[in-house]
Amino acid sequence: MTKVLLYNIKKDYDIEKFKDLTDSKDIEIIRVEKDDIDQNIGYLLGFDGYEKNDKDLEFDASLDFPFILFAGFDRDQLFQFLDLMRENDLTIQHKAGETENNVKWTLRELLTENDKEAKTMGLIHSINGLLDRAGELKKKHGEDPKLKELVDEMQAYFDDSSLFELEVAQQYYLKLANEVARVEESYK
Repeated sequence: MTKVLLYNIKKDYDIEKFKDLTDSKDIEIIRVEKDDIDQNIGYLLGFDGYEKNDKDLEFDASLDFPFILFAGFDRDQLFQFLDLMRENDLTIQHKAGETENNVKWTLRELLTENDKEAKTMGLIHSINGLLDRAGELKKKHGEDPKLKELVDEMQAYFDDSSLFELEVAQQYYLKLANEVARVEESYK
């Protein structure tokens, strides 16, 4: 049976509408809150072999966001249900699918990893936007040597994924934003 595990769903989320969608697709809803954060995913999903964890660590305010975990979905079911959520204005930014590995993790570990991935993807999207602006500047005004040097350095860094660290990528984003702004300003 397919299940969705909902964590920390806010009051403004239309949970009744969401329940209508899950009922129409025979999907079980499991609601968990902040006091479940140190339980294993397998336990929260009701899987055999997982027991309640008595560990109770202090709540981490950085994990105070809504989250949905999809369990038992095949690829097509997952994408169809995500489309259905989107069509009904029921999207949840932080999401994951159940895996052989993450069922062994605590909810805290999964949320931490998921949040890091979300921040990384957002940062990469922002960097790509700046690279597009840099490309447009090059087309319009020719190549700026300092901007080219930074873009080449960034390309070498991002080509080797084993080097990736979020903090380094954030520093590159800031440098690139400053360089793009400098070049744009020089043509005003």
